[in-house]
Amino acid sequence: MYDVVVMAGGGKPEPLTVAEGVHNKAFIKINGKPLLAYILDALVEASSIANIVVAGPAEELNALITEGYKIKVAKEGDSMLENLAEGFKLVDPERLCLVATGDIPLVKADSIEDFIQSCAPFDADFYYPLLSSETCQQHYPETKRTYVQLKEGLITGGNIGFIRPRWFLKNRERLALFISYRKKPLKLLRILPLSLIVKYPFKQLAVSDLETYISRLLNFKARAVFCSCPEIGLDVDKTSDLEQVKRIMAREEDRMI
Repeated sequence: MYDVVVMAGGGKPEPLTVAEGVHNKAFIKINGKPLLAYILDALVEASSIANIVVAGPAEELNALITEGYKIKVAKEGDSMLENLAEGFKLVDPERLCLVATGDIPLVKADSIEDFIQSCAPFDADFYYPLLSSETCQQHYPETKRTYVQLKEGLITGGNIGFIRPRWFLKNRERLALFISYRKKPLKLLRILPLSLIVKYPFKQLAVSDLETYISRLLNFKARAVFCSCPEIGLDVDKTSDLEQVKRIMAREEDRMI
């Protein structure tokens, strides 16, 4: 079983939080339930998950503990990297640890299990999920995603990952650029060497090329894994994202009736 660190830190006010009257989007209510609670419920149900650590505002997280959530609270930092570092202090540094953002409310336990099993045989230091446009459009045709054309097709990323805390705690600054560009894939491509950049216009830049380069750049073994659960890519950043998630939830609830 694996531990997980959920990043639920706040930050500067943004249009979504202002519109919803909260300081932290993780506590926006959907059907009377905080956004963060949806991913926590999925993690609790996932058979591969042991301890759940959440990095975020102590007062709000302690309230969730009072409501019955068995989580460990990590100190909230000033950035995503600081939140991750604080969370990793509460887990086994030698074992791979799942990382998830607190704003992916459509994720279910089977989505998490699917990603974890896709990482076998668990011999790398960092795993990142990839989603094809076909997978995303098949399940949620109304969603708009930013894709990159690789040799394997149109690809986007997810909002969970697997990382070895020991490596991160020693080398976290190496990840700063990757983290800052995680939702700007075209900018991420610009840091590639010319030998790889010239492949991109001809649709010859492969996932294996990126794995090799990022592993060398960050001095660890990185692996990308294709996933069949687009829910891990549907985060809530804007009001339009929130309304879309509400519509999807309502539609799924109607199907169950």
